[in-house]
Amino acid sequence: MQHKFVTVSAPSRLHFGLISIGDLTERKFGGAGLMIDGPRTNVGIASGDEFQVVAPKSVKEAVLESILVWQKQFAPELFRDRELGDLPIRVAVNNSPRHRGFGSGTQLAFSIAAALQLAFDQPLPSAEEMAMALGRGKRSAIGTYGFLEGGFLVDRGIDNEPVAPLDMRTDFPEDWKIALIQPSVSEESQVFGDAELNAFRQLPGTTQPQADQLTAILRSEILPSVLNQDFSTFADAVTEYGCQSGMHYSPVMGGAYASPEATAIVDKIRGFGQFAVGQSSWGPTIFAIGPSEKEVNWLVEKMADGAEDVVGHVEIVSADNHGMKISFND
Repeated sequence: MQHKFVTVSAPSRLHFGLISIGDLTERKFGGAGLMIDGPRTNVGIASGDEFQVVAPKSVKEAVLESILVWQKQFAPELFRDRELGDLPIRVAVNNSPRHRGFGSGTQLAFSIAAALQLAFDQPLPSAEEMAMALGRGKRSAIGTYGFLEGGFLVDRGIDNEPVAPLDMRTDFPEDWKIALIQPSVSEESQVFGDAELNAFRQLPGTTQPQADQLTAILRSEILPSVLNQDFSTFADAVTEYGCQSGMHYSPVMGGAYASPEATAIVDKIRGFGQFAVGQSSWGPTIFAIGPSEKEVNWLVEKMADGAEDVVGHVEIVSADNHGMKISFND
């Protein structure tokens, strides 16, 4: 191990919605999303007396799996005469925001692989190489590219590629702030892992006209509004895009959003005026993007007054235009 201590801190991912699901369209999946500066996934690799993994119980199995994949795919030469357990390292996961629509599985797996590569003075793999090796990015590739680059991203969807190509990436306006709102729902109602895979199998396929409509909103309204910092157009377009995309999942979710509480939050925010509001991935997180910190603070105050029955935790974050952060202690 070349460095005594290496830490990798990865941003979270908001997903504005997939363009298509199923096999009826020219390309599958595709969509747009944004990397945000919190909550973050933090992984540390330190030299030690023995091999040790320190992680919350909910992610420990995933951490061990990622380490084993890294060993096999990226560092076989380090293990020709020894087993993984022979390495005197300590792998610590200090934070991983699981099952909230933040793409945390990808960020955790990538953070572990990147931290191990850096700790052993190995070059960082490309985003596509990490995704293919670690089994990530099979539907959305926003978090795959966003891990290294941050920003606002669009992926093209899959057509026989192992990972969807990156269509474009640009910085997101720094003045636009984001409220992350957790509805008051039980963890049992959330869709992830095997439940997510089963849900996709139950859903009817998106038709090409439906996919074309979402693509038109993305290319003619959302993208130009980000590039031109036209918040009014952005807010209307993202809200409409998210609602239409969410309806793909209505046979499972019962509507465009994951729960009645989430729907009530979206409806309440839409009544307050110009905010870009939607659900990230399968939820439960609802995001509301405003043109300034002042506007988003105002929204949070309004949500706290009269929506206590449906709103759980709320926090305000910014876009992350940089991607992962690395620190060393030699």
